[in-house]
Amino acid sequence: MRSTPLSFVALAATALLLTSCASASSDASSTASETIELTTPAGTDVEIPTEPTAALGFYTTDVDLLITLGYELAGSQPIRDDFTAFPDFFPQEELAGLDTFGNYPEFNLEAVLEAEPDFILNGLGYEKDLDAQLQKIAPTYTYNAFDGGDWRDVAGQMATDLGREDQWQAWLDQYEARVSDIRERLDATDIHPVVADVGYFEGQVTTSCYGVPCLVFADLGLEMSPLMNATEEGLPASDEYAELSPEQVGQLEGIDVVFTGAEEDGTLWVEDDEALSQNELWQNLPFVKSGEYYPYNYEMLYGSPSGQDAFLTIVEEALLG
Repeated sequence: MRSTPLSFVALAATALLLTSCASASSDASSTASETIELTTPAGTDVEIPTEPTAALGFYTTDVDLLITLGYELAGSQPIRDDFTAFPDFFPQEELAGLDTFGNYPEFNLEAVLEAEPDFILNGLGYEKDLDAQLQKIAPTYTYNAFDGGDWRDVAGQMATDLGREDQWQAWLDQYEARVSDIRERLDATDIHPVVADVGYFEGQVTTSCYGVPCLVFADLGLEMSPLMNATEEGLPASDEYAELSPEQVGQLEGIDVVFTGAEEDGTLWVEDDEALSQNELWQNLPFVKSGEYYPYNYEMLYGSPSGQDAFLTIVEEALLG
């Protein structure tokens, strides 16, 4: 038997390598070109890439959801017009090096276009004309993350629609484990305060069951002030919320612990207002006298995985130290 020339062996090996590379390239191209065809909650039929490489969240909570669900982000992402950076409780490692542009309450569609996204997640589904404009830029999944319900319901449906159920379930599992642990420690130490989310706006002290604070209180089984008008599920029982004039703040008497929104720079409305500092009724409230009021970045209100986790941590540290 004659031996095979080395030159032929090399040629065959090269051909095999090229064939293998071509096959791998074809597989990669096929994966990159795969799409999910669906009808969004906004009623739009759309084809969305299964593995976008430049996803953009139209509101900041959408950016957080994209990170949680494992998407690659476009190099520029929006923040609120009254913020200078991404919220400090967002995952900073995934956001490092990204540019930002103000996009709420005024929309900056030019900046969205310049970000060159290949997929847009838009939670502002209540803006009826917005979806059609975004679809011209990139395939967009529009849903209403601010419908007055539990943000986790619509986010979970979105994750299912986009084939990201595993990533969503992973977040839910770790969150629910934390809730269970905190509840057990609260019960073990018999800590069961009456809590409320209290704000201050245009001379009125306000409290309501809106957004993440109310949901976390309900998850932990905490008793909420009746003024919050909350259901057992941590949702608003109606659209009304309490507005208390300076003469009415004594109605907050039965609250043990308060959580209150703060600006990005830490400015705390209930501390910095001169009228409240001179209001004897306010100053004599038990949670004011004992300092049992705890600030949180008000962007946590609006519902995202990092916001829910961060507010849970604030409550944990306030009640358990």
